[in-house]
Amino acid sequence: MGDPSSSPWMSRKSTFLIALTLVALIGIVQSEDFYELLGIERDADAKDIRRAFKRLALTMHPDKNQDDPKAHDKFVRINRAYEVLKDDDLRKKYDRFGEEGLKEQNQRYNKYESWQFYKTEFGLYDEDPEIVTLSKSDFEQSVFGEDIWIVNFYSPRCHHCHDLAPAWREFAKEVEGVIRVGAVNCWDDRPLCTAQNVKRFPTLFVYPKHEEYTGTRSLEPLVKFALNLVDVTIHPLWIGNFKKVLLADEAKNHPWLISYCGSPVGTEDEDTHDMASVGCLDRDDQLKLAAILNKVVSVGSVDCSASSQLCTKLKIEESTIRFYNKAKEVTKGGKELELEQPKQMADEILKQLPDLSSFTSAELQEARQALEVGGEAPPVVTYFMKKAGDDDLELKKLPHLLTDMKVRKFNCSTDQALCDDLYLGTHLPKVALFRKGGGHEFHHGRLFAQDIAAFARHGLTSRLRVLGPKDFPDPVINSGELWFVDFFSPHCPPCKQLLPEVRKAASRVPYVNFGTVDCTTHQALCSQQNIRSYPTTVFFNDSKPHVSVGFSNSHAIQEFIEDTLNPKVITLSQDLFDSLVKNRAKGDLWLVDFYAPWCGPCQALMPEWRKFAKKLNGTAHVGSVDCVEHSSLCVQLGVNSYPTIRAYPMGRTGAGGFSAYQGWNRDVMALMGWVQNFLPTSVEIITQGNFRDLVLRSTDPWVVDFYAPWCGPCMAYMPSLEEVAKALKGYVRVGKINCQSYQSTCGQASIQSYPSLRIYKGTETKGYSQNWFGEQVYQKEPQYLIPYLKQKFTKNLESTGQIKDEL
Repeated sequence: MGDPSSSPWMSRKSTFLIALTLVALIGIVQSEDFYELLGIERDADAKDIRRAFKRLALTMHPDKNQDDPKAHDKFVRINRAYEVLKDDDLRKKYDRFGEEGLKEQNQRYNKYESWQFYKTEFGLYDEDPEIVTLSKSDFEQSVFGEDIWIVNFYSPRCHHCHDLAPAWREFAKEVEGVIRVGAVNCWDDRPLCTAQNVKRFPTLFVYPKHEEYTGTRSLEPLVKFALNLVDVTIHPLWIGNFKKVLLADEAKNHPWLISYCGSPVGTEDEDTHDMASVGCLDRDDQLKLAAILNKVVSVGSVDCSASSQLCTKLKIEESTIRFYNKAKEVTKGGKELELEQPKQMADEILKQLPDLSSFTSAELQEARQALEVGGEAPPVVTYFMKKAGDDDLELKKLPHLLTDMKVRKFNCSTDQALCDDLYLGTHLPKVALFRKGGGHEFHHGRLFAQDIAAFARHGLTSRLRVLGPKDFPDPVINSGELWFVDFFSPHCPPCKQLLPEVRKAASRVPYVNFGTVDCTTHQALCSQQNIRSYPTTVFFNDSKPHVSVGFSNSHAIQEFIEDTLNPKVITLSQDLFDSLVKNRAKGDLWLVDFYAPWCGPCQALMPEWRKFAKKLNGTAHVGSVDCVEHSSLCVQLGVNSYPTIRAYPMGRTGAGGFSAYQGWNRDVMALMGWVQNFLPTSVEIITQGNFRDLVLRSTDPWVVDFYAPWCGPCMAYMPSLEEVAKALKGYVRVGKINCQSYQSTCGQASIQSYPSLRIYKGTETKGYSQNWFGEQVYQKEPQYLIPYLKQKFTKNLESTGQIKDEL
């Protein structure tokens, strides 16, 4: 017959396909970049994206451009760009594949809101610097830390949310630096709001306790509530405790802020005797300052009317606020501060504190070497900046928050080669932690002192380190050691979400080395490792890479490592498939997942497939086939969509006669329900033909499960039904009937939902029929159902000898 590929028809077909491919590629090249459309950088966060879109929406909206016939099409384009980039998953696909990666999405981007919506309702708090707009990418690592947060969950469609907005803005300004104030747009982040149990708008939650604020939603009650949450100390000072408190060894070199209220006895006049006079901090302001300066500057107060002798000795003649660099310098007068807003006063106080000490190149290298050899050298926290003067007031807090660490700054313009050697990249400033044993890692969160301090403290027990080209192939690939490496971009929200989880895993798995590679800094290395999307994690086990892209938390990472080292899922090649599956023993059951590494649903299935294999615990063999690496095998088996799950049942051999999984859900419980169809079972199969004689006319009691194979909860319940059948074997019969196949039988039994469980107690007279409905079971779980049935059918137990009469 000849080679069909050489025929004129095949030649024309090939030319046509090539032309189509070129058209598609030209379309991609000519299509406008979504980031350029919105006028943002590729590392823009959710707030930047929203603000950019709003700016364009207010000028380009068709409502404002009614004379432009192309206004709708132009706006649809920027609306599509916004809808894709605001969604972490879609953004990831777009970054990796361009618009080609979005073809499977069915969203209709030609629908958009009115101009008025974008003007008054969209991005409600985006222009308020005191309010942190949170999303799913940074929510958990932000609010479940050490700081106190009050978060406003709102919807831009809710008029009560807009009524609250002015007070919320004023509240955020009043408590700036005291607690953290956040906002979550539930219109954009519905899954996050649902997960946080938000049932109405606006809802105010306090974190990390996750308690709802139910008080009055106006400025004064909110501020009072916030100050009650703050756990700080205001030191009342008088002549009897002054020396003991300020001049103790542990306190005398610590900075202090003291508010002197009133005047010493004998010096009062009508202008200065008022305790709340200018220059005197009230209790609320003292609390705010103590919270902002917590652990950095101690706050005290002196009532000069009651402690006139102390104030006279200190030459305090009227209400005043004084700052002392060191408590032991209190007799020298200190620096008098004007009464302003607490946040402004705190900034003025921080300016008085000494600047962070600088490392020279030699000092930094010496500190790193001291850590590498171990010993008593303290961990080092270093703030790297582009040039002198880039440091921030927040940095001055760090030495007071990290007293057991060496805290310094380093100017990269003085030694760019050293900064390059540390893989700092171009995005500065950046904070690094250098640990004992060598290695370092970067802080990728907000540059607040408390956040940096928490990063450093938690990082002491982590084994995560920054990697670069010098670490590949040695020591990561060729050393024979176990390495788990997170290839990421610091600009990608899912990457930021995963990094803290990788750090946790690095603390919990001591037998594995953990590293990170910043692919914006090391593009060539990431290309060499075939990294096509972020984050991508690779577990190097004896030089063999095991790639995954779908971790949700540190426990999932830990499970992946353990499953890789002790696999329950067998990776099948052509030869292994033929020998293990095709030529299986007749008593073997094989369950195989055919997947493609680039397929999103396949990635979601992988952790569930591993859990499924562990749960089966050897009762069936579980395998997987990479249809990219073994494409000829998948073509040979007729696999043309991913993931494809097949059961190769007992009692047969060969690749034919398989049963494909058709369920919607691909979680462990649904898969466990499905596999029950292929395992030896104590559950009897009931059909339309035998239901009446087998069940309704039986003198034995029955429990019948009415199910549909497409129903996820039905499949998930199958292992429980098997447990019930085994526990009741011999005196209560257990069966199941497929209502998709036998609709009329299920209709006669008045089955309206799946799964439905019915009890048929058995007819007392042989040949007579019971009621079709039977007794409805509401508590289907084995722990409830088994004791209930044992009690209900005790006579059957006695007759079968399972309960013996002790008399």
